[in-house]
Amino acid sequence: MNTAASLLAALEADPLASLRMQGSAIADLAFGSLSRTELNATSFNRHLALLPPETLELDLDDPAQRQFGDYELLEMIGEGGMGVVYRARQASLDREVAVKLLAAGPWASKDFVDRFQREAQNAARMQHPNIVAIYEVGSAEELHFFSMRLIRGGSLAGVLKRDGKLSAMRAAQLLRTIAEAVDYAHRLGVLHLDLKPANVLLDDNGNPHVADFGLARRIEQGLAADNNEVSGTPSYMAPEQAIAGAQKITPATDIWGLGAILYELVTAHPPFLGESPQATLKLVVEGSLRSPRRYVEELPRDLEAIILKCMARDVAVRYPTGRALADDLGRYIENRPVQARPLNGVQRVWRWARRQPTLAALGLLFTISMLAGIIGVTTQWKRAETNATRAETNAATSSERLWESRRDAALRLQTDGKGFEALPTLIANIEEQEKAGKASDASIERREIGMILSQGVTLIDRMILPDAHPLAAELSTDGSLMAIALSDQTVRWYDTQTLTERGRVDL
Repeated sequence: MNTAASLLAALEADPLASLRMQGSAIADLAFGSLSRTELNATSFNRHLALLPPETLELDLDDPAQRQFGDYELLEMIGEGGMGVVYRARQASLDREVAVKLLAAGPWASKDFVDRFQREAQNAARMQHPNIVAIYEVGSAEELHFFSMRLIRGGSLAGVLKRDGKLSAMRAAQLLRTIAEAVDYAHRLGVLHLDLKPANVLLDDNGNPHVADFGLARRIEQGLAADNNEVSGTPSYMAPEQAIAGAQKITPATDIWGLGAILYELVTAHPPFLGESPQATLKLVVEGSLRSPRRYVEELPRDLEAIILKCMARDVAVRYPTGRALADDLGRYIENRPVQARPLNGVQRVWRWARRQPTLAALGLLFTISMLAGIIGVTTQWKRAETNATRAETNAATSSERLWESRRDAALRLQTDGKGFEALPTLIANIEEQEKAGKASDASIERREIGMILSQGVTLIDRMILPDAHPLAAELSTDGSLMAIALSDQTVRWYDTQTLTERGRVDL
C-alpha cells in the first residue's frame, strides 16, 4: 500500500495509531525512496555534487495526492537534487504548467529551503524568451514549490539519448541561443553554475530554453563569487568549481559549462566521466580534456576550436562573456573566420571564396583579364617604342595605328559585353595621347571609359562630329532618333540605326 493510502487507512481505523504513524508516513511521502539514514543531518552537509537524486514520489492515482493547492499534478517529468518537477494543470487559470516541489518536504533544512527559494527568485527576475519563465512561488501542504512555463519538447539530454550526437551546424545554432540567454543572466548578476544538456529544454519548435537555477549564485557585488562548496554536476563542472575555496566563481565558469554542453552535443559523450562522482571530479581537476575530434573525425576544426576555448583550464583564455561566445558561433554558422582559430591571409581568402563563390569567380576573371590586358598593353607599348626608335619619322603614324587598333579591340570587347576588359587598353591610349599632345583624341577614350564605369552600357557604334563639340544628347521615346545639342548652337537629330543626319535647327 502506498504512503498516502496508509495514512488514510490508519485515520479511519485508529486515530491514535494514526498519530503515531503520521510522522514516519509523511517523512516517507516527502523523501520518496530515501532511507532514514540518508536523511540525517550529515547527509545535507555533503557536497551537492555527490548527493543522489532526491525524488518526491507521489501516487498520482490517488486524488488526495494529485491535488496540490491550485494545481492538479498530472505526471512527473523530471527530478534532481533540489526537487521534482511535475506537469500540472492550474485550476484558477485553466492552463498546464510545470510545478517543482522541494524534494526534502517539511523536513528540509533552512539552507535547503533558502536554496530552493533563491532558485525561484533568480529565475523569476529574468524575462528572456529562452529562459524558462516563473509564474508563482509559494508553499502548500508544508511543501515548498514554484510553478513555471511548461516546455513540452523534452531536454537536450533526452534528445542525445534518443538520437545520439547532433550535426555540427545544429549544435552550433542551439548553443548560440543558449549562450545569449546565459549572457542575459550574467548581465543581471546571476551565474547558473549547473549548465548541462538536462537543464536545457526544447519547445515544440526546437528552440532551447535554459532551466533549473537551483545552484545559481548572485554576483551583484562584483564579477566573482566565493566558492565555499562543491556544487554542480561533476561531468560538466569547471575545474575552479570542483574544489571548494580554490578559486572564485565567475562568468567564465558558465562559459566552461556552455562548452561542455557543445562538447556532448557533437560527440554524444560528456567531457569527463568516471566510475563515480568522486572519480569524475578528479578527472575534472587533474585530467586532460579529450579532443572532440577523437570521437568525431569529421568535426569542423573551427567548432572544435570554439569548444576548446570555452573549456580552457586557464580562465583568462576562455571567452570573456556569453555574448562573445555567441558571436563566434555566429561566425562559424555564417562560414566566417572564428576568433577561436585565427586564419592567415590565404585561408581567409579561401574561406571568403567558399562563402561567396560567384563574386570570387568574377574577381578571379577580372584579375586575369587585367593581367592579360596589362601584359598586352605592355607588349604593344614596347613594340611601339622599338618601332619609334628604329624610325623616328614614322613614330606618329605608328602611334596612331596603335591607338586605332586598341580602339578597335576595345570596341569588339564592348560589343561582346566585356566592357571592363577594354579598360586597360583605353587607359593606355589616354596616357600616350596626352603625352603626345593629342588631348582631343584622348577625350574619345575618356567618354568610352565613362560609359563603361558609370553606365555599364555596351557600345554599339560611334560617329565623329568634326565641326562642333557635343553638349547634350537625348533619345526619342521609341529610340529611333537621337538629338544632339552642339557647341555651334545647333541641334541635330540622327537616325539611330544608320547614324545619318535627319535634320537640324539653328538656335
